Order: sequence, then structure tokens, then C-alpha cells
Amino acid sequence: MKTGKITHLEPNGLWNGLTKYKVTFADGNQYTFFAKGNFKFAVGETISYEVTNEEYRNAKVSADEYKKETQTNTTPNVSTSFVSKDILIIRQTCIKAAADFNARRAVGSDEIIKDAQLMFDWVTK
Repeated sequence: MKTGKITHLEPNGLWNGLTKYKVTFADGNQYTFFAKGNFKFAVGETISYEVTNEEYRNAKVSADEYKKETQTNTTPNVSTSFVSKDILIIRQTCIKAAADFNARRAVGSDEIIKDAQLMFDWVTK
């Protein structure tokens, strides 16, 4: 089992109905992960994973990470009518809106994430 902080995440096609994602970690390692739909983790998050095929650079996220992700997506000030999937959709929409908003300005990813968090907090009040 390895642990790494995600520094880059990029969709990389489909395979057997799953989306392939190239995930780069802070230590420079890059592996392909397979997901149903969107990859459940974001740049900046630290995850535990297992290399499943070193030759093809394939890996999978440990089952414990999905349990942690579900627990962290239940934000205390968020209405209980939201479920984890809804929170993920809101987060993705907010980060996209923040990126679009900042597209013409020379800002770093930290500023985009701050704007996305501000939007997320407002939407989930």
C-alpha cells in the first residue's frame, strides 16, 4: 500500500465502461486509475492506493479511502437532504465556476479553490 498527494489529475479515455484517469503524485509517480464516472478524489488530496500492475502503471484506491471520502463529504452545515453524490456535484460545479471566473486573471490554483469554497459554502447554507 502506498500513500501520495495528488498533484495532477487527467481523464485518459475509456476502458470496459470505466473512465481512465492518469494521476500524478507529489513524489513524481504517475499511475492510471479506473473509475465509474468521475474520479472521486481531487488535486491536493492525499490518498492510499495499491499498485495493481507495475508494468502498465495501473493502481487502485484502497477501499478505506472511499469510506473516508464519504465521511468527509458530510459537512456539518450542509442540509441532511444532500447525499454524498449531491455534494460531489456541487463541489465540481463550484470549482468549474471558479475556474471560469478566474480564467482571464493570472491567479494560482489556491485562489481558484478559495473562490470555489466560497461558492460551495453559499450554495450549501
